[in-house]
Amino acid sequence: MSGFFSHFNYLIEGDKWRKFIASLFYLQIPFTFSVHLGMVRTYLRKRLNLQGFLPMKVTQLNLYPIKSTAAYRVEQAFVEAKGLNFDREFMITETDGKFITARKDAELYNLSVFPIATGIVICHTSGQKCVVLYQDFQHIQTSEVWGTHFDSLVAKTEVNQWLSEIFGRAVQLRWLGGKSQREVADFAQHPLSFADSNPVSLMSEKSLEQVKQWSPIEISMDRFRPNIVVDGNQAFEEEQWEQVQIGEVIFTKSALCTRCVMITRDLTTLELDPNVEPFRTLKQMHTNEKGKPVFGIHLVPQNSGVIRLGDQVLIKS
Repeated sequence: MSGFFSHFNYLIEGDKWRKFIASLFYLQIPFTFSVHLGMVRTYLRKRLNLQGFLPMKVTQLNLYPIKSTAAYRVEQAFVEAKGLNFDREFMITETDGKFITARKDAELYNLSVFPIATGIVICHTSGQKCVVLYQDFQHIQTSEVWGTHFDSLVAKTEVNQWLSEIFGRAVQLRWLGGKSQREVADFAQHPLSFADSNPVSLMSEKSLEQVKQWSPIEISMDRFRPNIVVDGNQAFEEEQWEQVQIGEVIFTKSALCTRCVMITRDLTTLELDPNVEPFRTLKQMHTNEKGKPVFGIHLVPQNSGVIRLGDQVLIKS
């Protein structure tokens, strides 16, 4: 393989070969070869230092201020150690502190959340609204996300009563507080919000195009709940990255995004697909080494800074 890349090093010294190699990014190759082609393209991107050759860019930025609720789209976001600012800093729980997920409770998708300087505004599709202030969180109680237990702050009674009426049972709103007690696995002392396992998720429009071709039902990117969406050049090439820079921030890939039945929920009807699509298709067509369906990658920020729509994606390794 080193001889192959050495040959490319020789070829790309001239402008003609640079243009030829750049044209490779436009080729439509059968999916069988996409992983190998992705490796070559990743190498070439690093070798050419992204000097005008099909640079990828950010096309969408999403926050989910309350875990599992509707996306809040922004044009720019401040990234800190635990992820995008305002992303999954709140969550709705049972009264014992166990998190509620849209995997089982579709009512979460009826909630939209808007950050304000003093807290958040929660809007329900029925037209109801509730303003929640940071100062409303006074009491500390234990919370749980996927078996990990940690302290969080509980909202005042009036807020919890409003949410309980919507859900038809007693629930609570929790806030992460000023400092998270959670950590990212395999990244010592790296804080984590109420997200399942990692601070940031990134997905590619090119990868979605491939899944759409496979899937027997219509799907959109919103089903996969990304933080960052890039346009991309080849399906699933992002899985070959190790470290990327977007705007002011360097990110390290921590894992592939494994998928669950949450992606089978129709965002209009809020019903789960009776044929378990597109989960079933992904499980047949695109899995990790353990046979779990994957789509997108998880990222861990290495520094703080701002990312914006239109920012180029620089592959560092």
